[in-house]
Amino acid sequence: MSTGRNRGRSRIRVFWQCGFFLVVLWAGLLTFLGGCGPRQGEPGETKTDLRVIYSSGDVRWTGSMEWVAEQFMEKYPDIRVSLFHPADVAGQSFTDRLKILIAQDEFFDVTELREDVLFAEAGYLAPLPESLTGLVETDGSSGQVYAVPRYTTTLGMVYNRDLFDRLGLSEPETYDEFLAACETIRRAGVCPVAVGGEDIWHMGFWGNYLYQEYLVDDCGESDWSRERILEMLKSFRDLNRRGFVDARFAKVSDSQTVHELSSGSAAMMYSGPWILEQVTGLNPQMKLGFFYLPGRDGRISVMVDHSVTWGISAKCKEDAARWEAAVRFLEFFYSEGIYEQVLAWMNAEPVTVREIREPGTEAWKLVRKAGEGRQVTFCDRQVGDGDTPDGFRSFYDQSLQEVLWGRRPLEEIAGELEERWHGGQ
Repeated sequence: MSTGRNRGRSRIRVFWQCGFFLVVLWAGLLTFLGGCGPRQGEPGETKTDLRVIYSSGDVRWTGSMEWVAEQFMEKYPDIRVSLFHPADVAGQSFTDRLKILIAQDEFFDVTELREDVLFAEAGYLAPLPESLTGLVETDGSSGQVYAVPRYTTTLGMVYNRDLFDRLGLSEPETYDEFLAACETIRRAGVCPVAVGGEDIWHMGFWGNYLYQEYLVDDCGESDWSRERILEMLKSFRDLNRRGFVDARFAKVSDSQTVHELSSGSAAMMYSGPWILEQVTGLNPQMKLGFFYLPGRDGRISVMVDHSVTWGISAKCKEDAARWEAAVRFLEFFYSEGIYEQVLAWMNAEPVTVREIREPGTEAWKLVRKAGEGRQVTFCDRQVGDGDTPDGFRSFYDQSLQEVLWGRRPLEEIAGELEERWHGGQ
């Protein structure tokens, strides 16, 4: 089975757990938005209803999806698209929320995914047709394809270049230089690093950086040994203990961090290039920079992230009209003029077979420059790959919240992570 790229070994153990169901107070709303089949539009007109499930945590992605849906319906007036995003719940990942939709029989049509192997092997995704999979680059593995990557992005440190210039700081070339810069910024009365600690998916940004720096061995394999985990956790907790990440960020959402940076309350934020223009949109006078956060030995591991994918539910395949509409929607998403605009808004890299012109935005240029003149290692390994036990990703990100702001001994947390990882293998 292929999900469109190399996922490693799939280690699916338990997809559902007892007690996972919620009381559905808004079930009527979901049914209204989604639709389960063709409905009547204007008198004498029949339309096919299509639901597209996506994550709404980022305003630029939300705006992109609204624009794509509008353009699609203009081209295909016989299809009515309803955009739906599962409600944010503290402590739940996007994958957790999709599982709840399945429990409520609300998982259908086009779906944005993380950890798509889980859904494919549990039988909730339909194999995608070649007319769609042939549009994107795959890992060349044989078998049916159940998900295709959305686009490729990366992670790095977005920073206030004006503040750096005023304090005489330059982009750090080692992790020690990064810590020294944080200390200079703290003494100047500015919080060095903003963190969207309320959203565990934001904690996942840091989680993957730490994973690559501490838990991926020289052969590119995961090593969740107690010693490595503990070293990683000590390094992360140190950011808070040294005053580089304020305690208040435990209750700040990812979207609120944009205001922290644009207002000058915080100097840096570890995130993706999509955040750059959100900050300058609030403060057009602010000059921003972007650098890849160095590792302990000075090496730079650049995250190549194509883990967010598109799939079509197996339930959708049962209805020929909706299936055709779903395939057509994703083909449209990657089509000329549409995909280019999405990439420009998200400052992302393409995954399509056809050659795509570079976005060329100022934010995109900043990201391009970040690795120039530096020795970098491109890495697409991350927590959530096929060898990750079911449920571990959320547990790991929640643990990082506790590491940063909690008081529990790190040895205890390290033991739980080690046991949870190996217990699920």
